[in-house]
Amino acid sequence: MAGDIREIELARIRPNPFNPRLDFDNEELNLLAQNIKERGMLQPIIIRPVGDHYEVVVGERRYRAAQKARLERVPVIVRVYSDEDVIELSLIENIQRTDLSAVEKGNSCKQLMEKYDKKFPNSAAIAKTLGVSERTINAWLELVDAPRELQTMIAPAAKIGVPREQGKIDWDTAVTIKRQIKEPSKQVSIAREIAKRPIYRRQAREVISKAAKEPEKPIQQIFREVIEAPYEMPFRLVHMKPILEGLKTQTSRKGIADPKVIVGAKIHAAVWEPHFADLRITSVSRKRLGEFTEDDARKEGGYTLAQFKNVWKGLHGEWKDDELVYVIQFKRESEGTS
Repeated sequence: MAGDIREIELARIRPNPFNPRLDFDNEELNLLAQNIKERGMLQPIIIRPVGDHYEVVVGERRYRAAQKARLERVPVIVRVYSDEDVIELSLIENIQRTDLSAVEKGNSCKQLMEKYDKKFPNSAAIAKTLGVSERTINAWLELVDAPRELQTMIAPAAKIGVPREQGKIDWDTAVTIKRQIKEPSKQVSIAREIAKRPIYRRQAREVISKAAKEPEKPIQQIFREVIEAPYEMPFRLVHMKPILEGLKTQTSRKGIADPKVIVGAKIHAAVWEPHFADLRITSVSRKRLGEFTEDDARKEGGYTLAQFKNVWKGLHGEWKDDELVYVIQFKRESEGTS
């Protein structure tokens, strides 16, 4: 009966022709194959009958690892699926996987729209089915048409760290490159340079924007200008005067997303553009909100502790005594140009 687990010859099974995955990690497959040799295949593969053989529907990695382990028979569940069902199941199975790249997901979305245009006439229909934003689906689809070398540099979400892994870029950065840089060869060269450096996403966006605005400038020079430029730390307009008067000498943030925020670094205090003051960081520490004192509140801009709590709630919605925040102390060096 369809749905029951049984064993069949591995030689009668073929890979899924609609699998969105472009590459399989050989090292991971070898580890899985070794595990299967030692313990057997603990989870069956879901397959469907096609002519005189079967095709994998769910469990492509296990199928390939079983081949490496040289198994003769494998446990399976046989079900009847249409091509449309297989594509949709493959995409839905993989859509939440962090080891699948945005290009691979985009390829599956493209197949859905091309083969089953009545059910999936546009990206909005796919987004609704998968529970993903239409903006994300459109971004994945954009990357399907990117140069192949750029595609291979896009890392799965599981392998994107902060800062990014050397040799790889995140898919959001790749989309930014494709949208702002028109020449495919230049898209690849910029992506290659970004992939060489463990820089943060914000800096990567600055490099791309600057390269688009100044196409004649060498990319290495653009990197130097962006990376060596002081960090622009945003402040509210109400804090401009206290900083310029030396009353505000501390700011507390939920997170620091830039390696330039270190003791001794010079940063730009900005309310939009241009910056209004140059600040020198004197200390960076972590502290729980419940440990803040009246002295901390005073340094935040001349507040009492009660007033600072209200300011924090206005910015972040709530005050949690056990929340760890970054406390950045600084001194003003000079007024910025306006």
